[in-house]
Amino acid sequence: MAQEGQESVELLLRGYRAFVAGDLETIAGLLDPDVEWVGSEEEATLVTRDLVLDVLAERVAEGYHVTVDRAIGLGDRVVVSMRFSRVEPDITDERPLQSRRRYLVGRYAAVVHTRDARVVRVEEHPHLASALDAVGLEDEVA
Repeated sequence: MAQEGQESVELLLRGYRAFVAGDLETIAGLLDPDVEWVGSEEEATLVTRDLVLDVLAERVAEGYHVTVDRAIGLGDRVVVSMRFSRVEPDITDERPLQSRRRYLVGRYAAVVHTRDARVVRVEEHPHLASALDAVGLEDEVA
């Protein structure tokens, strides 16, 4: 079980590195064609791999910076916590070096399910403690 958990974490980290590099082709190979995506407090939604890649391509184009804080492998599941940020330019200011910008900063938590070296399901959570609770773990610093 520990080996399977490590393999799931490594799969997730390959996807993370591919996102940082803007390598959507690698990400496509890591996603099951019928990946299931569950938004925070939503029911499961079957989406195509192409739809997921379209959303990720938007995030890459928008200049999102992502950092993995934690990745905890539990067999074929990974609890992941990430931070993300991006700069939002002032659309009313046409100068290339704007002095007025907004910074978007946030956190992301999910339970990622894998099978046969592919991501088959992603369950988003409002925070790390919720994701840990979903898999039966507690964390005093979550």
